[in-house]
Amino acid sequence: MDIERKSIEITEICRVEGHAAVTVNFEDGVIADVQLNVFEGARFFERIVLGHKYDEIAHITSRVCAICSTGHVVAALNSIEGIFGFVPDQRDLLHRELMHLGMVIESHATHICALALPDFLNVGDLMTLAGKHPAEFEIWKQLRSLGSTIQTIVGGRPFHPVNLHVGGLSSYPDKEQLLEMHKLLDENQENAMRLYSLLAGLDVSFGQGAAPVYSALIPAQDGYGYFGEVIKTSTNFQANVDEYRHYLNEKVVRYSHAKQSTFAGQPFMVGALARLYMFAERLRPTALALYEKSPLASKDHNTILNNLAQAIELVEAIDRAKVVIENLLANNPGDSNSKFIHQAATLEKKAGAKTGAVECPRGTLYHYYELDDSGKVIAADMITPSAQNTARIESDIRQLVAGLKEEQTDAIQAKLETLVRAYDPCNTCATHMVQVNHK
Repeated sequence: MDIERKSIEITEICRVEGHAAVTVNFEDGVIADVQLNVFEGARFFERIVLGHKYDEIAHITSRVCAICSTGHVVAALNSIEGIFGFVPDQRDLLHRELMHLGMVIESHATHICALALPDFLNVGDLMTLAGKHPAEFEIWKQLRSLGSTIQTIVGGRPFHPVNLHVGGLSSYPDKEQLLEMHKLLDENQENAMRLYSLLAGLDVSFGQGAAPVYSALIPAQDGYGYFGEVIKTSTNFQANVDEYRHYLNEKVVRYSHAKQSTFAGQPFMVGALARLYMFAERLRPTALALYEKSPLASKDHNTILNNLAQAIELVEAIDRAKVVIENLLANNPGDSNSKFIHQAATLEKKAGAKTGAVECPRGTLYHYYELDDSGKVIAADMITPSAQNTARIESDIRQLVAGLKEEQTDAIQAKLETLVRAYDPCNTCATHMVQVNHK
C-alpha cells in the first residue's frame, strides 16, 4: 500500500537572527517528523580561544553575538574568576549588573517591537510598522536608546564592551553619568508600561501546547536577577552549573548546524517565560503587579506569552537599574578612578576549570574554560540559550501544526513563524522571504 507523503517547508524564518528553516513531513495525513534546520554557517569560537590568555577570552567571545555581547562577557568573566577564586567587590558587581540590565532592556525592546509585534499588527516588516504604527515604533526607539546608552556608559560602547575585565572595570561612570542614566530610566518607565499593556491585549490563543520543562538559574541575589551558579527546573531538579554536561544532554542532529539539548530525555525551555514561571515572586512591586494580572500568573504555558514575559522583565529591569544606580550613588567615592590595575596585579593566576553562567534575554548561557599554569585556555565550551530551546521549538511546531491541519497553508505559515519568533531565537535576520510548499 502506497504511503501518501506531504510536507510543509518554510525555507527561511524571517525576523530572527541568522538563518533557519522549518520542515514538517506528513505520512498519510499524520505528522511524521519536524525539523528546525539552523543553517547559519558553523562558528568556531571554542577553537579560536585555545591558546589565548585568560584576560583575552571575554573580549573574544563577546563577538559570538552583538545584542547579547554583554552576557557573553559576564559568563566568561564568571568562569575565569571562578578558576582563580576571585570574588569581585560590590561596586564591580553592581556595575556588571547595570550593564547586563541595559542589555536586557535593549534586547527585549527590539524583539518585542521590531521582530514580534509586526505579527500581531498585521504588518510585514519594520518599515511598514514605522509608517502605520508610529507610536509603537517610537517606544522601540526610546527603549533601545536607553539600553544602548547604559551599555555605552558602563561598557565603553553599546556592543562588545571594552570596559569589563577579569578583576574589575578599567573605568567607572562618574556621578553625572549615573544621574543621566537614572533620568533616562525614569523617562522610559511609561514606555515600558505601555508596551506591556499593548501585549496584554493581543490574541495569543493559537500557541497553546503541552506544558514544558522550564529551566533557569536560581538568582544569587534576594530579588529577581540574572546571575547565579545553580540551575533549577520546573520539575524541582537542581544542580551546580559545573555539572551542565550531565543534565543538558547535548546531541548533534543530522539536518541542522545547531545541537539540541534535552532534560531527562525531554525538550525544555529557557528564557523569560521560564524565569517568571519559577521566580516571579521575586519581582519588584510594579512588575509583580503586572505579572499577577496576566495569564502567566495562572501558569499558562502558551509559548506566545514569552513576548509578554519579556515585557514584564523589561519593566522589572528599568526598576532594578534605578535601584542599582541609587546604590552606586550612595557609595560613590566621588571619582571615576579605576582600581582595575591593582586588582589585576593581585589576582592569583592558577590552572583549573570552571563553568560560568548567566541568564541572557533568551535564557541560560554557559561558558566553560580550562586554563593551564600560564593562564592560557586549553579547553572551552559554550552553550547558548537558543541551542537549548531548539528541541522544544520542534515539539511546539508539531503540536501547533496538528491543531491547525484544517487551515490554509498561508495561515499555518504565519502562525508557525509567530511561534518560532516568540522564542526570540538569537539570529536576527533582515530579510522577509519565506515560502510554504505542499508536495
